Amino acid sequence: MSLIYLIFKLTAVMASGALNMIDNFSTGDTVITVLAFSCFAAAEFLILRIKNAPAVASVCSCVSVLAALMFYSDNKLFIVCFGIIYAVEYFGAGKLFWQISGVAVLIMLVVLKPPPIHIAILLIMLSLLVTAKITSQKLDECRKSLSEIREEAVQLNRKITRLEEYEKTLKQSAAIEERRRFSARIHDKLGHSISGSIILLEAAKLSVRTNPDNAEKCIATVTDNLRSGVDDIRKALREERPDSKLIGISELKEILDSAKAKYGIETRLEIKGDADKITFQIWNCIKENLVEAITNTLKHSKATEFSLTVTVLNKIIRAELRDKGGGSGRIKKSTGLTAIEERTVLAGGKCVFLMEPSYFAIINIFGNQEKL
Repeated sequence: MSLIYLIFKLTAVMASGALNMIDNFSTGDTVITVLAFSCFAAAEFLILRIKNAPAVASVCSCVSVLAALMFYSDNKLFIVCFGIIYAVEYFGAGKLFWQISGVAVLIMLVVLKPPPIHIAILLIMLSLLVTAKITSQKLDECRKSLSEIREEAVQLNRKITRLEEYEKTLKQSAAIEERRRFSARIHDKLGHSISGSIILLEAAKLSVRTNPDNAEKCIATVTDNLRSGVDDIRKALREERPDSKLIGISELKEILDSAKAKYGIETRLEIKGDADKITFQIWNCIKENLVEAITNTLKHSKATEFSLTVTVLNKIIRAELRDKGGGSGRIKKSTGLTAIEERTVLAGGKCVFLMEPSYFAIINIFGNQEKL
């Protein structure tokens, strides 16, 4: 039973009491009776809400109806009608609730033949009952929908957690596999060469006095083998070393995607020009400034969009971090903005802050240097 339903029942009890007083019933008895019935209605509401015991609540309703029939022996219209409606609802009329209740009320009107004023008040109360019941049903539906939505949210959060764990596992597995593959490559390229060189050095050690020429040939062969092995290692390192461009873009995308997933903010990354010209130091500076800028946006702005645009020109590299929060007035450099500015200067660049009504932007400008 909803709170609206309780208010309606209390209103109906008070209306019945008011009619009794109009019909010259004892004022004291009427007030006491109204208070008693109100207590029964409140008890029914609390029992259903707190204890969820429909059987006990129905006892309260039955007692209140019987008592009403005893006290209001000359004015039974409201008690009988609402008692019948309650019984129809309690015993599960389902979809036929309105039809059965309407027929029952019409029968009572024919049998009891109340005065017109009572009929008018009864119709008003029935209108309020219909409104209260429909509103109560809507509220119950909303609560049920909200409960289902919360359950779905819990399930989605669990799925997200599992996906994050799965992603971590994949990254760890990929890293382990990469290490295994690299170690196997080094072993294949260098292992046999070093093993053969050790054997030749042992042979040279044995023959250095008895056969110096043979020892010299062994040492020359070992030297060539080791030189070739070192070249193979350098070649492997060059081939296995990831491009700073790919690392930089990948890290920026990961930061933006993480902010979008965790905080629901739309993010965008745009790279213009030849990103190969961006040094590792500048990539690292842009990455750290991006993390700081997103943190500031979440703390101090209500922005729903955040973008990073990196533009590589002939002589400069320009990185613009922009959120669509905007603002007005003077820019106050917080600890985060000061850290961004200092970090940019240490990387050989300059930092500019722009605040407009529709956006706030942090612009980093670096000199275009040769890639390290």
